[in-house]
Amino acid sequence: MGTAGAERKQFMMIPEKVWNAQSDKSYKRFVNQAKDKQVLVIDRKLDHVLENLKSEADVFRTGAKAWNWDIKGNLNGELNAHSLPGGKIIVNTGLYWGLKLNEDELAFVIAHEMAHSLRDHNREKASIMLASNVALLTATAGVGGIASAAASAASQTAMIPQGWNIEVEADLIGLDIMSRAGYNPDAAVKFWNKFQAESIRRKAYNVKPLMNDDLFAKRMANIEKNLPAMQVKYEQALAVKGQADRYTTQTIVKN
Repeated sequence: MGTAGAERKQFMMIPEKVWNAQSDKSYKRFVNQAKDKQVLVIDRKLDHVLENLKSEADVFRTGAKAWNWDIKGNLNGELNAHSLPGGKIIVNTGLYWGLKLNEDELAFVIAHEMAHSLRDHNREKASIMLASNVALLTATAGVGGIASAAASAASQTAMIPQGWNIEVEADLIGLDIMSRAGYNPDAAVKFWNKFQAESIRRKAYNVKPLMNDDLFAKRMANIEKNLPAMQVKYEQALAVKGQADRYTTQTIVKN
């Protein structure tokens, strides 16, 4: 792993191929249904940011840079984004249009979702759910049974107590990815402040917030604790980019 604090061992009970095959079907189904409902957003800005970020994927998982990464917008007002194994990401327009995110803030959102994919967090959560549900586990037989059980367990993963640790891990890895790719990690703090302010505004209209004040404070504290180290990586990335730009300029002038 490229990030300190993300080296923990993970419990994976569901086979990777089974989980990825099911996830690919889910993503294709989402894209087709979104097209039919005319809510699929193909945004060059999303593609541009993902293209910059995925160059750092191999630091966190060997071979991940070569994944078939893909990102789509979803015409949905909820302040949310989703990731699937293998580098498939969905970002609701309510999050990046509604909050008027700049490119650095959007980079944090996408890098956070990349972290979930790189660390197979959904498969991990579903594996824990399977292991903790004896009735479901004993009814499972063979690979096909595991796939069916995983589908049932996936819908319950939000109930797993370890969820907060996973989100903190995704924040940290996301910070590292964006910093290495030359995006300002300070944008993570600005993003969460925007997110929480809008969440509080919606609460006045009886819209249940996605994150309570205690969780918000814990995540912000974790980000701020790691910002100095990430700022160094960001400045190093800018220096490398500056050298590359100067070399390109000199080559053009000579030619």
